[in-house]
Amino acid sequence: MSDDVPTQADDQASPGAGEQTARGQSHEASPSPSPGGRRGWSRRRTLLVGGAVVLFALGVVAAVVVGRTAATHRPEAAAVAYLEAVQQGDVERATALDGTEVGDDDVLLTNDAYAGVTDGVTGWDVSGSRVDGDSAVVVAVVQQGGEGGAVYDQQFALEKEGTDLLFFDRWALTPVELGTLTVQVGAPDAAVVTAAGVEVPHAGAEGDTVELRAFPGSYPATLDGAGAYEADDVVGIATGASSTGSPATLVATLTDTGQAAARAAVDGWLSACLASTDLAPDGCSFQIINEPTGYTLSDQKWTLEAAPVYEIGDWTSEGWQVDATTEGSATFTSSLSDGAGGTGTFNSVGAVRVPIQGVIPDVTAEGATFTSTLLQY
Repeated sequence: MSDDVPTQADDQASPGAGEQTARGQSHEASPSPSPGGRRGWSRRRTLLVGGAVVLFALGVVAAVVVGRTAATHRPEAAAVAYLEAVQQGDVERATALDGTEVGDDDVLLTNDAYAGVTDGVTGWDVSGSRVDGDSAVVVAVVQQGGEGGAVYDQQFALEKEGTDLLFFDRWALTPVELGTLTVQVGAPDAAVVTAAGVEVPHAGAEGDTVELRAFPGSYPATLDGAGAYEADDVVGIATGASSTGSPATLVATLTDTGQAAARAAVDGWLSACLASTDLAPDGCSFQIINEPTGYTLSDQKWTLEAAPVYEIGDWTSEGWQVDATTEGSATFTSSLSDGAGGTGTFNSVGAVRVPIQGVIPDVTAEGATFTSTLLQY
C-alpha cells in the first residue's frame, strides 16, 4: 500500500505538467508587432504629414506670388511707380518711366534742378482707373507740399505692350503731361536768371515771359545784374497740368551804380544833341522846322538855356523809363549867306523846348544806353 501512494502522486502531477506545456505552446503561437515594424509605420505617417505640409506651403507661396504679380501688373502700379519716383526726387527716372523726351530747353527736368525745389509731391490717392482693350487711364489725386498745399488731379494714360508669364498684362505709361513754371523777367537780356539754381534762358522771350516744363514744387528764382541792377528773390510754383501755379516774377531795379550809369547815358545823349550843327539833330527831341532856302548856313550852334529835369522810373517792356519832370530849353544861332555877297543871321525865334522821354534798355560794366522815344516835331 505504501508503495501505491507515490505512484498516484506521480500520476496526478503528470496531467498538470501536460496542461502547462499546452498553454505554453499556445502563447508562443500568437505573434506580436516587432519594434522594427512599429518604426516603419511611424516613418510612413511622418512622410505623409510632411508632404501635406509642404504642398500646403507651396500653395500659399504660389497664391502670394500670383497675387503680387497680378498687383504689379495692374495699370495703377505703373502710375504709382511714377509718383514714387517724383516724390523721391528722381525725376529723371520718372521721365524714363513714361518716355518723356527731354530737350535742351527743359532745364528743370533734371535731378540736379529738382534737388533745389521744395514743396514737391508728398502723397497721392489713386481715385480710379479704366481699361479699354489695350489702353488704360488712371486718375490720381496728388497732394503737393503737405497738408494745406495744392491738391490736383493727375491723369495717366497707358498702353498694353505685352504679357508676362503668359497671362499678366504688361502696361507702359505714355508721356505724362507736365505742369509749367512761368518765369516773368523784367530786365535786360544780359541778366542772369535762375530757377532752383539752374540758369533760365530768357533773352528774346516773347512778352518777357518764359514757360518751362516742370515737376510739381516751389522753385526759388533769382536775378543777377552784375552790380548794375538787381531784383528781390522770389518763388514760383509749378503744379500738375490740370492746375495753375504761380509765376516767378523778377523785375530789376537799378542800383546806385546803375542809376549813375543811366544818368550819364541821358546826359551824354543830350550833350550830343546840343553839339550837333543840324537844324534837326538826328535822334533828338528838339529841332528848327523852318529851314531857310537859298542860303548857306555857317557857325551853327545850339545852346542849352535851361537843363531839363528828369526821373528814371521802373522797368517797362523796353527798358527803364525816363521822363522829364521839367522840360529844358535851348536856342539856335547861325550865320547865313546868299552866295551873292549878302550875309545875315538865322536864329531860333525864342527858346526851343527840350523835352526828355525815352528808355534805358541796358546797363553794363561799360555803361548804359539811352533811346529817345519822342518823335521829332
